[in-house]
Amino acid sequence: MKKRIVTPGLLLELVQWGTAFAVIVAVLISGRWFAKVQPVYRFDVFLDDQHVGTVSDPEIIKQWKAARYEEVGRQYEHARVTSNLERLRFEGNKTFQGAFDNDAVIAALNDKLVFALFATEIRIDGTTVGIVKDANTAAALLDQVKAPFLHESKEVAVLSNAGPGNPPKVTTSAEFTQDVQLVDTAVAPGKVEPGEAVLNRILSGAAQPLTYTVQKGDCISLIAQKFQVAADVIRANNPEIKKDLIRVGQPLKLSVQQPLLSVKTVETRTEQVRIASGIVYEKDSGLQAGVIQIVSNGKPGWKQVTYESVRVNGVPASQSVVDETILELPVRTVVKQGTKVIPGTGTGKFALPVLQPKVTSEFGRRWGKNHNGTDFVSEQKAIMAADHGKVTFAGWKSGYGNCIVIDHRNGYETLYGHLSKVGVREGDGVKKGDNIGVMGSTGNSTGVHLHFEIIKNGQQQNPLKYLSV
Repeated sequence: MKKRIVTPGLLLELVQWGTAFAVIVAVLISGRWFAKVQPVYRFDVFLDDQHVGTVSDPEIIKQWKAARYEEVGRQYEHARVTSNLERLRFEGNKTFQGAFDNDAVIAALNDKLVFALFATEIRIDGTTVGIVKDANTAAALLDQVKAPFLHESKEVAVLSNAGPGNPPKVTTSAEFTQDVQLVDTAVAPGKVEPGEAVLNRILSGAAQPLTYTVQKGDCISLIAQKFQVAADVIRANNPEIKKDLIRVGQPLKLSVQQPLLSVKTVETRTEQVRIASGIVYEKDSGLQAGVIQIVSNGKPGWKQVTYESVRVNGVPASQSVVDETILELPVRTVVKQGTKVIPGTGTGKFALPVLQPKVTSEFGRRWGKNHNGTDFVSEQKAIMAADHGKVTFAGWKSGYGNCIVIDHRNGYETLYGHLSKVGVREGDGVKKGDNIGVMGSTGNSTGVHLHFEIIKNGQQQNPLKYLSV
């Protein structure tokens, strides 16, 4: 066998290769050990301070959360979404051999997940009447309740005519008589309603319970008028009523639907109003009684008046003048009034022809035809002249029986009919208050009385417009 000779160079090469191999092995072994002892971060997940599990990276959970929010957002369009995931908390956990399970944590969170929608709660006098998606929807809904009363065209009554070319300035405000609150809240998705549904609930309202016990003399129409309830509502609420027959002691349900909100409107109206000039009378003994003479014409003034009209649900509640400013003072008309009495000429002012009279029949249509005077009765039977004048007729007149006619020489005549006795003759001059006859029942008469007429320029007038009875 041939012997191999190891030279010094070969030996050195072998030693070098062995050393290199040993270094490589050492490095590999030390690297594996270092990797084993190097710490890594895992993250514990808490919901409402309860440990749910451990994940490798919070971003995984955050991306899952965003996806769920997007999914619910598509389901409830334009809604503001929230959930209990807002109370998620992550704690870093530095460990050498940390275990994690992303899928298990997501599954556990799915089981605990509760979504809610941010919404606005409408409360009336502390009671919730509906929940809508946001405050803008709630405000628009309440504006719809007010709108019909703001848009109504209602005029404020004024005491005199408004000035031409000065249109009134009108402002109207509206508020609710109840306390209305809009409260932000978070609720389950099914609790949020469309605005129209809540509006209808407010307008339709609730029945206000009212029971009435029938009293003696009552009937359906009287009860309806007394409680401002339609008769049909009473019949509908009480089906036991047949042919409107009710009995004393019977309870009746008078409940009516009332809106949940009442709207109070305040209309302020400012306008220029004419002030009447007025008249100053100056007695003049040189003028015949009943004659007036204008000395100087007056001129109306102007004032600025502010009226306030309050209504509740369109029904007038109050009206008042809240401010008044004089813009131009009026100038009064000056009139001379005659006081001179000329025998046989009337004053134009009439006295009662009977003392302590009682009216039994007025001027106008009676029994299908015109009644051209006023009938009086009294225990005092004496008949007196209503004004100064001259007797133009004294005797029997068809239909009137014993009758007297006096011409007052100023366009007026008076007629006295059905007398039992005539105390003057044609051509006699009489003064106001003179006794001219006695009440009776002559002619077409059904009892003792005086038929009295006032005639102006040949036309019968209503005597009660000239007399104070």
